[in-house]
Amino acid sequence: MPHHIVRRRLPQAGDPVLSSFDAISVISLAMRQPLVAETIAFFLDEDSCSSAITIVSDTTDPESVLVIAECLAMTGSQSPASCGLVLATVRPTGSPNQGPTLPGDLDRWVEADVITAAHGLELIEWFVIGPWGVGCPRDLLGDPQRW
Repeated sequence: MPHHIVRRRLPQAGDPVLSSFDAISVISLAMRQPLVAETIAFFLDEDSCSSAITIVSDTTDPESVLVIAECLAMTGSQSPASCGLVLATVRPTGSPNQGPTLPGDLDRWVEADVITAAHGLELIEWFVIGPWGVGCPRDLLGDPQRW
């Protein structure tokens, strides 16, 4: 995906999602409050635009992100417009010491990345959101952002 200038306002319908800030802004509009276990996803086209958000409820099993990534990647691969996928797992419980990520999330990131790539899509980011903040398992690898 091409690198874009970061914008500091909420994306509007039809605006490209250019950064982590933009993606979290979109996700926060879709998240339920108070936080509940759910996974939120959207595809990006070659212009970094998205036209729909998918919300999967009751994603309490940490492995559910892999099933969702595969299901969406299979769907996205059928659309010539889709080239990237953004995922966000909401975990409503946790501790401030642990942060939002869990042991095994690094492996889940790598596996989700392989799954989406196998279907011709780039996994742009996987956010893990909890009551104590937002984490990105990609950061645990030291990989650069894909925006």
